[in-house]
Amino acid sequence: MSSRASTPGGFPKIPPIITSELDRAFLVHVNEYIEEELRKVDSRDPEQRYIIYRNVFNKIIEHVSAYKPLLTSIKKEYEDTIEAIQKGQREAAYLHGKLKAMASEPSTIRNYRKRADELEERLSVIDKDNDRLTKQLEELKQKRRSHEEQEREEQAPPKRELKKDRRLIPGLTLEEATDLNLLYKNLDVLDRQLKELNISLRTRYLPKSQKVDLKDKLDNKVDYRDQLVRQGQLYRAKRYRLKIAVEAAQAYNRVKPPHQTVGDAVTFALAQASGMQVQEKEPGQEQGQQDGQQREGSPSGPHTTTSFDDDDPNKEKEAEMMLEYIEKFNELFEDGKYEDAAIHAANSPKGILRTSATLAKFRDVLVPVRRQKSPLLSFCEAVMASVGAVGTKPNKELSEECIQCALNENRTDLLSHWISQDRLSLTKNTGDLISKHCRCKVPCKCGCQALAQNIYAKLHLHNDAVVCLLKQGRVYAGLEYAKNKAPFSKDTYMEVLRTCPSLQLMQALAAEDDSGVRPLPIGTIILVLLENNQFELVLQFIQELQNTPSADDPKTSMFHAAVLDDMETSSDQWDSLVKLLQDQGYEETATGMISTITVMAAMKTVFYKSLADTDDEEKTT
Repeated sequence: MSSRASTPGGFPKIPPIITSELDRAFLVHVNEYIEEELRKVDSRDPEQRYIIYRNVFNKIIEHVSAYKPLLTSIKKEYEDTIEAIQKGQREAAYLHGKLKAMASEPSTIRNYRKRADELEERLSVIDKDNDRLTKQLEELKQKRRSHEEQEREEQAPPKRELKKDRRLIPGLTLEEATDLNLLYKNLDVLDRQLKELNISLRTRYLPKSQKVDLKDKLDNKVDYRDQLVRQGQLYRAKRYRLKIAVEAAQAYNRVKPPHQTVGDAVTFALAQASGMQVQEKEPGQEQGQQDGQQREGSPSGPHTTTSFDDDDPNKEKEAEMMLEYIEKFNELFEDGKYEDAAIHAANSPKGILRTSATLAKFRDVLVPVRRQKSPLLSFCEAVMASVGAVGTKPNKELSEECIQCALNENRTDLLSHWISQDRLSLTKNTGDLISKHCRCKVPCKCGCQALAQNIYAKLHLHNDAVVCLLKQGRVYAGLEYAKNKAPFSKDTYMEVLRTCPSLQLMQALAAEDDSGVRPLPIGTIILVLLENNQFELVLQFIQELQNTPSADDPKTSMFHAAVLDDMETSSDQWDSLVKLLQDQGYEETATGMISTITVMAAMKTVFYKSLADTDDEEKTT
């Protein structure tokens, strides 16, 4: 293809289309492509033919660069025209369908109305048929009822006609039989006799089969009683032999005779006991009982006790009363009367219901959240309130359960009342339970630490009591208590500091007491808190001591005096503490500590030098 040239008129001259063999080859290739693609598709489909010629047109535009703008504009005009035609066809089809629907709308509405009229007519016919059938059904039912009544009348036995008895009433004369007042009196007597006979029939007389059942039950009860009697005799005999063996072993341990073992002593004692029992069975029973009582110091074997205990009616009544008491408790519990059931269980005879099992039963009750008091707390209150009447405190397990219930209900007031009234069996575990329930930061505000401290003090657990005092924020009172009741060692003070660290406690441990002794060296206090990652507390402690003048020398600080008294902390530990302060950006605090450490190091050097000079002088002399 050659470049464009200008015509004499000034317009650009369009170069020829075919200028070389390459253009001819391209045209041949395009024709072959068109023929090949037309063979592959349906030549009668204009859409497919349009796609083929569009692709060929694109190839021509790419090949002929000189005609590219012209051909591109021509292609765009064609595509716009085709798109407009297609759009017009789509709109024409849509409008045709819409027009057809609008044309058929009146006939559709007319058909719907006609169908509605037909259905209404059919419904009216069905309603008429239903009314007719309902009337027929009622008529049939009426006929059936009348027919059944007629059959019952035919099948019923004929009524008996009362015959008039014209005989005289037995036991009455003619005059008495015609006396109306006397007849009424006799009628009242007969009515009363009839009522008495009916009452006797219902109460005094029973079927004979029930007598057989009662006899069988009585025989079973007697057999069971005999079995229990035999079992009790065996148990008493076994207990008696064990008692003889224990007493023989105790006597052997007191004397320890030579050439005899514990087994020999027990065997000999059991043999004598069996001989005594044989004598007791024989006629000389009273003398054997007296001898046995003198030798053993207690009533003789199991055969001396008769079976009167087993047949004691008082014990049977007591067992029946306990059984009724338990049944009453179960009845109240099942009816949902939990407070009445709790009071009933707390006042049970011999404490049969004052157990952990009963408490677990109350614990398993699911109640609505809106209830102010849970059934478990009601039972615990009833148990604690009945301590004075019963005379015995609940055991350790039940006490711990009641304490846990009060803590879960946040009723520390109840717990304080129970402890002050001495209604709990207190142990170290109960104190730990209350102390661990506290979630307050120092100082404690919930009151649990005060209750735990009271328990520890009653049990003489002074270390735990001191920890509770410190957790309440009563640092000086706790240290004074520790000094008077149980003097603490250095390790104990360190453990207390780890347990409840506070600025007040640190100051109290670093201060001198009346004898001029500090409970803990200041270096130990700082290192213990740094082990627990309490850097902010340590920083505040150091800064306050550096800003507070010493009582002995107002020119120096309390920190300076405390460091000079610390002979246990090494120089390396002080250097690491200074480096830590510098790394955290507290240069002023670190500088004050460096000056104090320098003075302490100089004093230690002088002290050690004087000690060395003294040793040299002693060696020379």
